[in-house]
Amino acid sequence: MEEKIQSSQVKEEGVKEVIHKKKISKGKFIALIIVLLVIWLGAIQIMAAERYNAVVNVIEGENKMVINPTNELLDFGDLSRDTGSSRFVTLKNPGKKDKRIVVIKYGSISEIMKIDRSNFVLKPGEEVKLEFHVQVPVSAPYKKYSGKIVIFKYPKLF
Repeated sequence: MEEKIQSSQVKEEGVKEVIHKKKISKGKFIALIIVLLVIWLGAIQIMAAERYNAVVNVIEGENKMVINPTNELLDFGDLSRDTGSSRFVTLKNPGKKDKRIVVIKYGSISEIMKIDRSNFVLKPGEEVKLEFHVQVPVSAPYKKYSGKIVIFKYPKLF
């Protein structure tokens, strides 16, 4: 009977060793927490970002411009070749801390769109009007250009 007890103790010690080997060190645990925190904060910033659809339709003719008034998207309307149009987005910082503003554009419209500022700091109480300008080149094909604008606002850390 003593042999059975000793063999079961050996098995329990072997199990304890396996569990002990799977424990992570305190430094790795802290690093894991920091990585998860950064991912979580990044996800919050992505969800809180302002998103705008942007569109322009290149049409035949000279000096033709049809602007569609809307506040829901950056619609540059119908433009003929060698013409341009601007749309504006106003950003405000009502908080008490500086905010870093990063503007990203993508899609086919990004080829012909210029943004006056895409990476800057917005001071507390400051209001800035961002200009998005589309200039249709002479060689542009007649088609609809579309894309997205994403504006990230996050606290300036340093």
